[in-house]
Amino acid sequence: MKGRIWYIAFLLLLPGLLLADNDISWEAINLGEMDFPRASVDNLFTPLVNPSLLGTGHSGGLGWAHTFSDEAFRNHYWFFANLGDFSYSYEYDRDPILDKSFNYHTLATGGELFPRHIFPNFYGGLNYRWKNNKFDEGAFRTAFTYRPNALASLAFNWDNPYKDSPAYHGSVALRPFAFVPSIKDYRLELSADIDYNKKDGEYKFNEPVIGLNTQIVDGIKLGASYNLDTESVWLNFSLNMGNVSLGSTGIVNSDNYVAVPYIHLTEKSFPPFLGIKDKKWYSMKLDGPIQTYKSPKFVINNLKIYEDKIQSIDEVKDLLKQAKEDPVIEGILLQNPASTGSFALQQEFTDAIKDFKESGKKVVFYYDNISGGNYIFASSVADAIYLNPMGMIDLRGISITSPYFKELLDNLGINVLNFRSHKYKDAGNMFSEPEMTEAEREAYDSLLQSIYDQIIATIQEGRGAKLKFSVEETIDNGPYFEAQDALNAGLIDGIIFADEINSVLKKQFGFNAQEKTLADYVDYTWSYPKETPIAVIYACGNIVMGKGTPGTKIASQTTVDLIRKARQDPKYKGIILRVDSGGGSAQASDIILRELQLAQTVNKKPVVVSMSGTAASGGYYISCGADRIIAEPSTITGSIGVVGLVFTFPRLYDKIGINWSTVKKGEHADFGATYRDWTDEEKQLMTKTIEYTYDRFVDKVDEGRKNLTREQVDAVAQGRVWTGAQAKENGLIDDLGGLDKALEHMQELTKAKGKLVLEDATTSKSGFSMNMNFNLNGITTNNIISESMVNEYTALYDWWNDYQKESVLMLCPLSLKDIEF
Repeated sequence: MKGRIWYIAFLLLLPGLLLADNDISWEAINLGEMDFPRASVDNLFTPLVNPSLLGTGHSGGLGWAHTFSDEAFRNHYWFFANLGDFSYSYEYDRDPILDKSFNYHTLATGGELFPRHIFPNFYGGLNYRWKNNKFDEGAFRTAFTYRPNALASLAFNWDNPYKDSPAYHGSVALRPFAFVPSIKDYRLELSADIDYNKKDGEYKFNEPVIGLNTQIVDGIKLGASYNLDTESVWLNFSLNMGNVSLGSTGIVNSDNYVAVPYIHLTEKSFPPFLGIKDKKWYSMKLDGPIQTYKSPKFVINNLKIYEDKIQSIDEVKDLLKQAKEDPVIEGILLQNPASTGSFALQQEFTDAIKDFKESGKKVVFYYDNISGGNYIFASSVADAIYLNPMGMIDLRGISITSPYFKELLDNLGINVLNFRSHKYKDAGNMFSEPEMTEAEREAYDSLLQSIYDQIIATIQEGRGAKLKFSVEETIDNGPYFEAQDALNAGLIDGIIFADEINSVLKKQFGFNAQEKTLADYVDYTWSYPKETPIAVIYACGNIVMGKGTPGTKIASQTTVDLIRKARQDPKYKGIILRVDSGGGSAQASDIILRELQLAQTVNKKPVVVSMSGTAASGGYYISCGADRIIAEPSTITGSIGVVGLVFTFPRLYDKIGINWSTVKKGEHADFGATYRDWTDEEKQLMTKTIEYTYDRFVDKVDEGRKNLTREQVDAVAQGRVWTGAQAKENGLIDDLGGLDKALEHMQELTKAKGKLVLEDATTSKSGFSMNMNFNLNGITTNNIISESMVNEYTALYDWWNDYQKESVLMLCPLSLKDIEF
């Protein structure tokens, strides 16, 4: 869309370029006489010299330039405000001969004309310059630059200082060592510029300007050119460090010289000056939970309000990639990081940190107290773990505990009808059974064993050599209430207070300081590959009918609209569905699955599912038709089964003295009534529906999973819950990994030549957004009601509200919060 806006802007402004009538010339401007190489200019003066290259981001920031000649500063200076793709510059010049002052104003804009999936590396821009208050008598400069590869940059400027005599400028720049890895960062650039304008009543080519620019070491840029027409030499020199560029540009000929010293406070940072750098830590702030997707907490018209402390796993991974590439950052410090929402997200986070460490950088954790889940994560990747002297490590294995309400409901006079396709489909058992059934115990034992095996392997890989006992014994000896016991067991590397962490890091790893933010470095890349956009649709939460906020609920109408928009958009070459859901409405699941199938059949776009923490029951149903299914080893998936849960209250009404009377026409007119017991015929109708829905579920999985027969699908279905590792073995998924792995499979399916880029197609980018910190401590810490109880009642209300009109559900019996680490 951005490229299209630039393109439309040029079409609208083209008549102005043709009809402009003015009385000033670019050639009369001092900086205009400077022989900047137009195809490669990348400093403060870009909006004046070649406004199309504003789109590269090299000139952003604030700047000041001042003319120096005849061994003194002249009363001639510039102020620049380069704000992204837009720029304003002010020039003041006092002519001592005429004893007059002149003010010049220049507005400029520029950027890529087309999205990179259509035509990358083609830039367009223009500026408009006027003198004093004569805005309608200004001059345009239109500029285009094309960089087909890392070697070449081609630029064309069109100036119209007079209505009937525009001037034209062509420029070419080459990087002869662009493909030589060892010296390409020197950025040796050769350039040639030529003008074509009217002189003495006729157009002619001027003699060219031949130039050379280079940065032999980081922070020092040198440039020079020779103008064969004026026989003058242009020189440019700058020192660049941090967010400051100090330089001077000027012209020398046989008669005199003019220099323009300048200072540029840049938006983006320069790499370490001369390559000299201190070893610094990035203090990575993770105060809030990490989720599969960060959706707005509130949407008010076009305003989206986000929870400030919540971060998505994608945001965290992007920070890790940025830290990996930052030459200043040698390690990451995580102090009391918040836990991820699931063990599967934790595994994805772990993989991202391992990728960071491949660069040879370090990772250190400091905790006041460590939960079991956090310790599993930290132990797998940490070079060192430090604990507060009064801290504890709550490492004690994993368990599932569930309450059962049958006897309570019996005493209240509430009857429960639990229609389930199979014994393993136990989502309603907590209401219909007095205790855990053997089928539940069997399924949970298998699930926990798979996750426990992964925990053992994870701790062993990262920490095994430091432990005093085996991982199993270490866990069995927990929890560790005293920090010294944890140190003796080899679980941690030191006991310190938080204010001692800097001195410890300096002593142990040689790091000198912490950085709380990562630098955004100048990118001098000339040419970017053509991109192939892939739509990512986040399907998180309960699956329900109707509309809902994407990222919090998987509402059928809303989700179908997102999929339909993505499948009908020609720029997307595929769809990745990122699923984190324990299921819900069977009907809504079926509607969503069909829309995904239309993407594959009608629009011929591959669909890859990336499973996050949970993608079970309805979550698996919407996934089963994908061309590829990817999950983390601990993802909770499967649960291919159907449940219908019905409550009736005839005994309760008797107890409290409420009598019901009914008049009806039609045998089943009051079907589903809660004031009476269901008849055997009504129960049979419901049972038949459950069986039909289950058979349809199995048929859909059989249709989508080409590697399995229907009999094989039925064997691993029957409501049974699996981890991702188990699902890989029994054929329910194709590969293990996170979103990056899903992208690898999409690359294979699309066979796209361009670079695949993920584009969030879930939340609209239109309107405004803001972050806020929603602190509920005033409610939850007043000893009246605990935060955990608030969350439990909120979840129960949401469940009831989502499914009050649904009788047939595809619900996973297990929630991640039921697993205690």
